[in-house]
Amino acid sequence: MSNPPQSESGRWLALIASLPTENPAARMRGLRTLESLGAAVIREGVYLLPETSATRQGLEYLADYISRGVGSTQVLTVVPASEAQQQSFRKMFDRSARYKELLKVVDSLRSGFGIADPSAVLRVLHKKRHDFEAISALDFFSSDLQERARTALNDAEAEVHKLLFPVQTQGSGAPDAPMRRCAAGFGRRASRRGRTGSPAPG
Repeated sequence: MSNPPQSESGRWLALIASLPTENPAARMRGLRTLESLGAAVIREGVYLLPETSATRQGLEYLADYISRGVGSTQVLTVVPASEAQQQSFRKMFDRSARYKELLKVVDSLRSGFGIADPSAVLRVLHKKRHDFEAISALDFFSSDLQERARTALNDAEAEVHKLLFPVQTQGSGAPDAPMRRCAAGFGRRASRRGRTGSPAPG
């Protein structure tokens, strides 16, 4: 899963919505859409997202859906009044805690390499990979922790694959040894035929 477009404009989008209370299904659909977009809640009915083409498209689609029902919405462009407010907005989208929790799990799994069943470890790593993709899909600001988590998962998966599929040592016991012996024997027989003057194929 690819990361969302990074927000670099410094501008934000706010959705001000009155979700229909008399239609619980439509209200829940609207809230789930906001959650899937990664929106932060400023207060009830006010939701914030960094401005990107994808977030604007998502909010405008949701606003149209709500307006066609019994709710009302506005999508506004927001420019922070100060650097302090800008940083306050960014903190609402800080995914650091989730990356740190994922790194803890990966580190604990690595301590069991060579002891725990590699297949079981790999299953847990696959789940953590899914978790990582879910977090990074809603991470609008690049961070060192995101890269650390990605690298930790890649390295752990590579190590487990080595445990599951160890490289065969080369030698007489290697799987391709019988084939090499067969090829060598054929070469010796061909050489003997050449020395005894066997006629060449016509």
